[in-house]
Amino acid sequence: MMKLSQGIPVLAAAALSLACVSAQAAEPIALGWVGPLSAPGNYSSGQEMRWAVEMAVDEINAAGGVLGRPLKVFYEDTKGQPAEGSAAAVRLVTKNKVSALFGEFHSSVALAEIDVAHKYGVPWVGTEVWSDAVTAKQYPEVFRLAPSNSLVYVKVANWIAEQGFKHVATVAENTDFGQGGAKVVIDTLKEKGIQDTPATIDLNQQDFTPSLIRLMSQDPKPDLLQMVVAGQAQYQIVKQACQLGFAPTADTKMIGSSGLLQKDVWEVDGECAKHLLIVNVALPKAQWNDKATAFAKGFQERYHRPPTGVAMEAYDTVGVVAAGIEKAGSSDPKAIIQGLEQVKYTGVNATYSFSTDKTPDWAYHQFMDVPFTVIQYTAMNQSPEEAAIVYPRKWATTDKILPTK
Repeated sequence: MMKLSQGIPVLAAAALSLACVSAQAAEPIALGWVGPLSAPGNYSSGQEMRWAVEMAVDEINAAGGVLGRPLKVFYEDTKGQPAEGSAAAVRLVTKNKVSALFGEFHSSVALAEIDVAHKYGVPWVGTEVWSDAVTAKQYPEVFRLAPSNSLVYVKVANWIAEQGFKHVATVAENTDFGQGGAKVVIDTLKEKGIQDTPATIDLNQQDFTPSLIRLMSQDPKPDLLQMVVAGQAQYQIVKQACQLGFAPTADTKMIGSSGLLQKDVWEVDGECAKHLLIVNVALPKAQWNDKATAFAKGFQERYHRPPTGVAMEAYDTVGVVAAGIEKAGSSDPKAIIQGLEQVKYTGVNATYSFSTDKTPDWAYHQFMDVPFTVIQYTAMNQSPEEAAIVYPRKWATTDKILPTK
């Protein structure tokens, strides 16, 4: 006869097994992921986002799904193009009958997608899109895990001022993200009496030398070259600035956005990437919770590379959407919207909830407590989690920015 102490774990295992079988037999909850998986979009980040989503969905389904039903995700490549994003969103809503849309890396594409979400009344949860306009439209269907430009680039500008930079040059892409982020920085620095010279580039450009020569020929020469660029164009800007002897150097430091977190930067830029500074929406490794540690280990084992903050945001987006469905008690899109407004979900990167404030306009359905660091690569082939943290001071691992004079 089986002892009770032995029977409890056996029964628990059997119950979990039955729950998994039941979830697999139930009607799936259809979700739609959107993001760049090919050029000219930032396909490196898009692929990493998809990997993290696949991992999260597998884990949720293995644990019994959501509301006893498995999640089924349909993936669409938006190529970093607004028209592709709009068409993808329409297909997912009308053909695949998804209960929610989520993902995206490019703000201009997100703005096309949210018009579709709004038209059909389907929730849309953004992973890595920063333009203020995404949430400033105040569509009830739209939620965002990533920071708005106004939320993060004010912090970037404050860091620039605190570091004592006096003559900044900002290269920004001609998109909602690029122009919006650059404006926040330039306006904030102007209030602090710091000069910032702008230069606008197209994501499809290959040669940035004329713009870089113009900026490096200024008198006084910029002591910081900043890129507000989401796409693969950052790699070429870094390479060409380095070949010109402009940046990153002891005289002119260089800072970019999350596209530089991918290991591809080492393959394209080599030694030129060694002293890059990067705006990183992620907690430092020392601040990781148990979920984050387990996720990083699982991601490394499955994909043979460490996850970046972008992957963590993508993984958490699935958790937030699932929590919204659980809160709603339904896969009905309108119910999920209400569920998302009530979510408080602890993921690998943060504990998420969404603001319902409408002032400032971008705050509506925005996650406000976004983790933020400025990191610097200090060795070849370094991963973001190994990089030096230079800001904020509470998490800093160094007080020096390299290379020094």
